[in-house]
Amino acid sequence: MVDQITKPLQGITKEVQSSMEAGKQGMQNMATGGAGLVATGFAIQNALMPAIEMDRKLGEVKSLGVLDEDLAQLSKTALWTSVQYGKSATDIVGASYDIKSAFGGISGAELSDITKSSAVLAAATKADTATITNYMGTMYGIFKNSADEMGTGIWSKQVAGMTAQSVEMFKTTGAGMSSAFTSVGANATAAGIAMEEQMAILGTLQSTMSGSEAGTKYRAFLGGVAKAQDKLGLSFTDSHGNMLPMLDILEELKGKYGDTLSVAQSAELDKAFGTKEATAMIKLLMADTQGLAGSIETLGQVQGMSKAEEMASAMTDQWERLQSVWFAVRAAVF
Repeated sequence: MVDQITKPLQGITKEVQSSMEAGKQGMQNMATGGAGLVATGFAIQNALMPAIEMDRKLGEVKSLGVLDEDLAQLSKTALWTSVQYGKSATDIVGASYDIKSAFGGISGAELSDITKSSAVLAAATKADTATITNYMGTMYGIFKNSADEMGTGIWSKQVAGMTAQSVEMFKTTGAGMSSAFTSVGANATAAGIAMEEQMAILGTLQSTMSGSEAGTKYRAFLGGVAKAQDKLGLSFTDSHGNMLPMLDILEELKGKYGDTLSVAQSAELDKAFGTKEATAMIKLLMADTQGLAGSIETLGQVQGMSKAEEMASAMTDQWERLQSVWFAVRAAVF
């Protein structure tokens, strides 16, 4: 009787155990398959992400009315520049949005040129792309007439080369020059002062002060120069009413006061210019007029952005460059 009862139970037990094993195996297979699908999804997303990120940034630029063929050129420029200098291609494309906003109706080729100039200058001067993009926009606002006459693409390369040369010559950075020109604004340009002279003055001043402070002092000088020439009995302007070059003004002041200023003479200049900021700038520049002359001449000889490219190449991190290559390959392929 025991045998008759236990045999069927043993069979049932085996069936249940078999079903449990099958179910267990099935659940494991499902989990493994699900994990495989998730892993595959992540792998696909990882492979496509560079293309997705680039597409998002290009979409932002397209919203400003940039044509598809110009976007394709911009994408190639950004990827190639990132590969050369190990910088983020998406940051470069993102910066072009601000460039397009600041420069207005420029061609696709000009947009690519200015974007590349900004990216190379950022790499050369240890500044982030956004700071230099803002700097380019500020400089365009200040020197718009000469930029449009030269062509904004060519002009941007000139600005990049001169700024990089300034960073090498003076105790400044790309961010410092940006702050300096932001503080000065268009005052010097309105007075007829060339870009190389403005850059040399601001660079020289930054040997002892920040960029924004240098710009503030230069602006104070420009604001008081017309009044000062009358009070001092000197001429700081030419026959057309344009301000004389800074070296000529310094020579005028040296002829009146000598190579250095006494306390009483400084007070007289404070009163003439209406501010101590202008006098502080004059004192610093009078100490080495020969050096200032050499700086102006050197900056005036800069052509294109070869100096910026040279400095950017020297500072390129090869590991970051390898990462940029891998990003560019995936962005281009997908």
